[in-house]
Amino acid sequence: MSRSIDQHLLQEDAQKFMGTFLSEHKKWLQRKPGGKQCDLSRLDLAGIDLKSALLPRAVLVGTGLQNAQMEDADLSESDLFGAKLQGANLKRAKLKRTILRGVNLKNADLSHADLEDADFRGGLVLGDSPGETIGMEQSDLSACLMDFARGQRAKFSNVDLSGASLREANLKGAELFGSDLSGVDLTGANLEDADLSDTRLTDAKLERTILKGARLANSMVSEDALARAETDAHAFDEINNVKLSIDLNTTGDFKSLPQELRIALAQHFEWLQSNGERGTRAIIKSMSLRKLKLRRQNLTGVSLYSCDLSDADLSFANLVLADLEKCNLMNATLAGALMFGTNLKGAFLSGADLSNAHVGAMPIFGADGKRTGKVRKTDMSAANLNNVNFDGVDMESIVR
Repeated sequence: MSRSIDQHLLQEDAQKFMGTFLSEHKKWLQRKPGGKQCDLSRLDLAGIDLKSALLPRAVLVGTGLQNAQMEDADLSESDLFGAKLQGANLKRAKLKRTILRGVNLKNADLSHADLEDADFRGGLVLGDSPGETIGMEQSDLSACLMDFARGQRAKFSNVDLSGASLREANLKGAELFGSDLSGVDLTGANLEDADLSDTRLTDAKLERTILKGARLANSMVSEDALARAETDAHAFDEINNVKLSIDLNTTGDFKSLPQELRIALAQHFEWLQSNGERGTRAIIKSMSLRKLKLRRQNLTGVSLYSCDLSDADLSFANLVLADLEKCNLMNATLAGALMFGTNLKGAFLSGADLSNAHVGAMPIFGADGKRTGKVRKTDMSAANLNNVNFDGVDMESIVR
């Protein structure tokens, strides 16, 4: 849809004009004369009837589509960044590779929808007017109906899915890191090889849920619920703040660690496992930790302010909400690391490898376990980023 179309007319009688716009978009897709890409950005189309509409690669950024009828619509590869879709009917809709960042889909119906490779992560951008924003820092899919949906490799990191229903859904290889899945119904769902690290699965229904190969590090889920799912033998070792094998008699990579760090980390993991009731958070300052090997280790919330981590191996480590401000990370390896909400202000990252690192905002929970409404983003402001390998990293999710 052309942006030159009078918005007032659309709001008065949007349905009357949709036929023309859909026709123009179809011609555009077929590269025929008179074709024009459909752009409905920031328009108020609440309650509109778009059943079976052919809108692949359409632009609907910030569009108001509350309670819209979009059953069987084809929106594959479209841009719905920040769209308002509360209560929308998207049954059997095609949303393959669709951008759905920062959307509100509360109480929407996406049952049997094709969500393969769709991106539901949070997203907030400035609008045309001063102070105007589009989207939400955390996408809201709470109480959403997604039974039998096909969401292989879909990106649901840091999404609110509380109270949603995903019965028999296919979420193989999906990214759900840091999401709120409390009360979600995953009966019979396929989450093979999915990333469920740091998720909240309190009161989740996991009857016959396939979790083979799934990452469950730091996930909050009861062992009783997990026992009803199809899991790998080691699954129970990862849940509820995974225990890192570290104590004062540790051998291997930790044997040569400074005693101060070994004691601090031992106390830190006790602190994590008890939700702060025992132990203390590890706070280390200005320590030389060059060439330290912490590959795949859980360092959630650790503070290593101004430490020397040059040439360290932190690949695939969990650095969620870790404080690495003013650290020397020259030539360090952080490939594949989980870095949601990580503080790297003023860090020296010259020559570091951050390829395929997971970055973005992390919701902050209060002492009562409830969301505070605040988030902390991956922050690299004032950092030295010369020759850093950012291949596969979502740069838009980093504060620089």
